[in-house]
Amino acid sequence: MMRRTLRIRRARGLNSILLGLLCLAAPCVRCAAQMEKPCLADQKFATVGSLLETKDYSGAKSLLRGLESCSLLSPLQRFNVGWLYGKAHDSTDALRIFKSVQADMPDRLTHGYAIALAEFESAQYQAAVTTLIELRTKGVFDAKCADLLGVSYSKLGRYQDAYAEMAENLHQNPSNPYAYFNLITLFVDTGELDKAAEVADMAVDALSQNGEALFMRGSIELSQSKAEEAYRDFASAAQLSPHAPDPPFFMALVDYRQSKFDEATQVLRNAISAGIVDSDLHYLLAECLIRMDEANAAAILSELNEAIRLNPNSVSARVLRGERFLESGRPRDAIADLKIARGLEPHSERDARNATYLLARAYAAAGEKEEAKALFAQFSSRFSAGKTDTLDRLSDEKMQAALHP
Repeated sequence: MMRRTLRIRRARGLNSILLGLLCLAAPCVRCAAQMEKPCLADQKFATVGSLLETKDYSGAKSLLRGLESCSLLSPLQRFNVGWLYGKAHDSTDALRIFKSVQADMPDRLTHGYAIALAEFESAQYQAAVTTLIELRTKGVFDAKCADLLGVSYSKLGRYQDAYAEMAENLHQNPSNPYAYFNLITLFVDTGELDKAAEVADMAVDALSQNGEALFMRGSIELSQSKAEEAYRDFASAAQLSPHAPDPPFFMALVDYRQSKFDEATQVLRNAISAGIVDSDLHYLLAECLIRMDEANAAAILSELNEAIRLNPNSVSARVLRGERFLESGRPRDAIADLKIARGLEPHSERDARNATYLLARAYAAAGEKEEAKALFAQFSSRFSAGKTDTLDRLSDEKMQAALHP
């Protein structure tokens, strides 16, 4: 399901069962038609799973809609259709399916939790709270329900209720990583970084082999300007999670901010050589190469090209490549990148300062004076003075994502 502000544990192992033989030997036109055109539910479930792995949510939902029309689906299979709708980021249809299945399918706890989770993902936070409290009243409640209840309270701005729920959950389930992560995020959201750091210390002590605990603590330390401590935690997280892209990114970022460009470059190249595929690693490598030797245009452009190939919607890479094109006398190429970057900003008038300024310059360099004039006027009237560093903004966004898993 959709990514949230706080961490929610999902139920695992919701596997579909085999389709039973419903058409018997007795003559029946409907049964005969079904035998001629079977649902092939198991095959379709497997295909949906493959589509979800490749993030083809549209294709997955198309198959699920076809499965819905199959009258031979068992109640458990119908429930699984709802669960897969949720994984395809369609909480509305997930909730509709869950409510159409009896409350004990596959069991009361899983069914109730699925409804609450779909309500949460649909931003129906009060409904999720009500559903979870009803489950608790009926004695059907577990750690993942407590996780979700605390997160729902937080989304409603009921921080005291959220804290009470999360603290009790942590006390009852000290080995549950989500209990730590949610409490850390709650303290970050309420501006209590010292308390967030204390819980992060507890998480690292209790979950010694959990790379995410180390990574979250490193992110807090970095936000507190504790660069050396942050670097150690990021390095430890990278060892525990060798395929995760964020630990080496932040290791390199710490080096970059200390002007250790050679060290940062080596960290990034090692990560890429180890098989980590991530657009931001190539973008940061390009930034390092610029600081090391700005005249090395081919190598810089190569990294930016790869960053955009891996993520065509990378605003940071598009802006930097557009800037490089502009400086190398290729204003038309710069315009193409900068227009895309500006269009990707959810609030271009608020956020696209660099892209707007550079695009105005690119239009001017291309001789399109009216377009340049309009953008320069927009920039001066809507944006404050000073240049926002694209890398700083990206790192802030990634740090926020780290502290809001």
